[in-house]
Amino acid sequence: MKFGNICFSYQPPGETHKQVMDRFVRLGVASEELGFDTYWTLEHHFTEFGLTGNLFVAAANLLGRTKTLNVGTMGVVIPTAHPVRQTEDVLLLDQLSKGRFNFGAVRGLYHKDFRVFGVNMEDSREITQDFHQMIMKSLKTGAISSNSDHIDFPEVVLYPKVYSKEVPTCMTAESASTTEWLAKQGLPMVLSWIIGTNEKKAQMDLYNEIATEYGHDITKIDHSMTFICSVDNDGDKAREVCRAFLTNWYDSYVNATNIFNDSNQTRGYDYHKGQWRDFVLKGHTNTSKRVDYSHEINPVGTPEECIKIIQRDIDATGITNITCGFEANGTEDEIVASMDRFMKQVAPFLKDPKSTI
Repeated sequence: MKFGNICFSYQPPGETHKQVMDRFVRLGVASEELGFDTYWTLEHHFTEFGLTGNLFVAAANLLGRTKTLNVGTMGVVIPTAHPVRQTEDVLLLDQLSKGRFNFGAVRGLYHKDFRVFGVNMEDSREITQDFHQMIMKSLKTGAISSNSDHIDFPEVVLYPKVYSKEVPTCMTAESASTTEWLAKQGLPMVLSWIIGTNEKKAQMDLYNEIATEYGHDITKIDHSMTFICSVDNDGDKAREVCRAFLTNWYDSYVNATNIFNDSNQTRGYDYHKGQWRDFVLKGHTNTSKRVDYSHEINPVGTPEECIKIIQRDIDATGITNITCGFEANGTEDEIVASMDRFMKQVAPFLKDPKSTI
């Protein structure tokens, strides 16, 4: 089993940027002290929904403050930056941390990011696949070049050379298209905390069928599941504190998707539009009902309740790399206390289904 902590770096109402950044660092250091395997950062721009725009810089800070903790990006919005810049950042962090950096990437979801950084969002899937393959290949060969439809430059040698035998990578997969693309290459997925057990199982079934068809050993692919987590011996208190955070957080997310008037005109994201339609059809017509649904599928409550929810998804998917976001637990001290309870009262009691066969 592996356990990670993902930090959203969200700015709740009334908090300053300094408070959010101080907490981001403190939670990373606390993650190492409490025995987490990994600390993950998220990329956002132009919104209080997340204050970490450059994940390589954020990861460098935490890698410099820790000695054993793996630090990862979940993920870099890969189409919005030059692939050589990204590769050089990956190599530098891999060397400086002696292999403790995990390069997680995403296609990107926000129209604002593509518009400001000058990338056609309708081409984002093709660019993501092109850049990611280019970066991963160059980490092995030490050189990079491209003559694709999206970028053209001659071969150059990369510095510094890679430290790790293989730099770990992952990609958040929500649509069937991304799942299929990752499966063909045998690359690990990150499963979202906004889908329930049956959807996670269906996603894994699709991945495993395709990955096996393409000759990959699916038992060696290190997928990760993400959750929103709030652990308290008083379950009602956990749910109440988490609700207060998520209510503001969800509203901030909606605002972040609409900072430009034409943000809903983007094509090529039918899956996400369909997901919102499904939410409405399920009765999640407002923030309060979406929080209710989140509480049903995420470990929010007593340690026993949290174990039951996470174990249910482990048994359905076979995934034993568990990553939780703890920011929905109140003050910084309360967040660290919830992380501590998770590592002492939840994590030790989760079982790898493969070990019980």
